Amino acid sequence: MSLDLSDNLNLSDNDAAMLSGDRGEALAMAMRILTKFARVMGASELLDISAAHIDGCLVTGQSSLDLAEALRDRGGQVAVPTTLNVSSLDLLHPELYRGDDEPRARQLMQAYEDMGCQSTWTCAPYQLEARPGFGDQIAWAESNAIAFANSVLGARTNRYGDFIDICCALTGRAPAAGLHLDEHRLAQLVISVEHLPDRLLATDAFFPVLGFVIGTSVDTRVPAVVGIPQATEDQLKAMCAAAASAGSVGLIHVVGITPEAPDLSTAFGSEPVAETIIVTASDIVHARDRLSSGDATALSAVSLGTPHYSQAELATLLNML
Repeated sequence: MSLDLSDNLNLSDNDAAMLSGDRGEALAMAMRILTKFARVMGASELLDISAAHIDGCLVTGQSSLDLAEALRDRGGQVAVPTTLNVSSLDLLHPELYRGDDEPRARQLMQAYEDMGCQSTWTCAPYQLEARPGFGDQIAWAESNAIAFANSVLGARTNRYGDFIDICCALTGRAPAAGLHLDEHRLAQLVISVEHLPDRLLATDAFFPVLGFVIGTSVDTRVPAVVGIPQATEDQLKAMCAAAASAGSVGLIHVVGITPEAPDLSTAFGSEPVAETIIVTASDIVHARDRLSSGDATALSAVSLGTPHYSQAELATLLNML
């Protein structure tokens, strides 16, 4: 399969200056990567972003460190407020770490800090005090954060991955394509939970299971969920995280709850609904069973907080102990 890399990308004067090296080696390197990526996405131009979130601060191989240090050593500094995802190390309680020492992890973390990134080390940057607002153009990596920002906050980001995230942060630019644009944010199908019992819809466990159903059903399409009477941010977080990890979901409208879907017509841009998936109780049970692979033996470990717990979730956990 060949990719269409025809040169239909229009650069601003500042973009061209960065690409040519007039703004320094780091920006030239970042812009070379970013413009090639933009052409693959079919973008005709780049747009300004107001924030970035970096997933590439977790070591996935030597290339992770090589790129970060190359950009840092060439003078790279982020152009917009930039938060960092989880790392490979526990900086708060290093004495609890039982693995081999990983110097590359520390070097990678330091490289991103040296470029001006905020040492947040969280996969839930939307839980920080400063978070994007409705309509803000941002460049976020980390699948659950992307889905939450688009769906719950109404901010605009594509599903950016490692390496592209830091290029956007350094240049302050992103491809004008995909979920950055109005036309790609409209719902394409309905997910109906209207026939499920109210007692099920009120449980916290329902939302990650529904997210799994959504992620395995819609592929890359934008769904509009109907039939949820109310939901907390934590419940929406769980739904978005499951949908993003089970599929390639970047945006979910929940009619009557999320900001771009006050009603079904608005979510679809007044276009007719072409497809409806009705979620049944048996669908929920089947999805739960697929996610629950353990048996009835005693637990040897419990992992909590993926995505990172909110203050409300921590308070709930404390009351259970």
